[in-house]
Amino acid sequence: MPHRFEASEGFVDRLEGPERRRLIPPREVVSNMSLGGDRILLDLGAGIGYLSFPASEHVSTVLALDAEAKMLSVLSERSRSSGARRVEPLLGEITSLPLVSSSVDHVLAAFVYHELSNPRRLVDESWRVLRDGGRLTIVDLQKRETPIGPPVNERKTPAEVLRIVNRRFELRSRHETPVYYQLGFIKKTL
Repeated sequence: MPHRFEASEGFVDRLEGPERRRLIPPREVVSNMSLGGDRILLDLGAGIGYLSFPASEHVSTVLALDAEAKMLSVLSERSRSSGARRVEPLLGEITSLPLVSSSVDHVLAAFVYHELSNPRRLVDESWRVLRDGGRLTIVDLQKRETPIGPPVNERKTPAEVLRIVNRRFELRSRHETPVYYQLGFIKKTL
């Protein structure tokens, strides 16, 4: 069973620490997504907003979804204190999104794919909530030893992700570093 990142003691420092920022620069990840315009981005497993806040500078709204209320509480406080009114916390599960169909323009699934026992649910739900022409970005850790992240045996390779995602999406971009990979897709019309 894959592990799930929990809001336990010191979780804010683990999610926002200098080593994570050095290894996975949030602005670099966001710039690779080609965001822009009057768009709605759904950030799955948003946590405390590591990518939600930088992404909010490029879209009209970020729906920051997480299953842990403690994470969203920190995100909400950060949003209030920074004046980032474009980031809206949303409590929910990735495998059963609390949104109507065809309601968002871009889905971001960063560092959550490896946590799912059935990643097809993430793909199916992302496809459902995306408008025609919508985009999906999956970011996760390489399946090798890295200074941060879960055990290697719980990680997925880009090829493993592509086998599942290609049913409903077409690959449009790929970016890899020694620590993480970022795959950009567009929704297929089925």
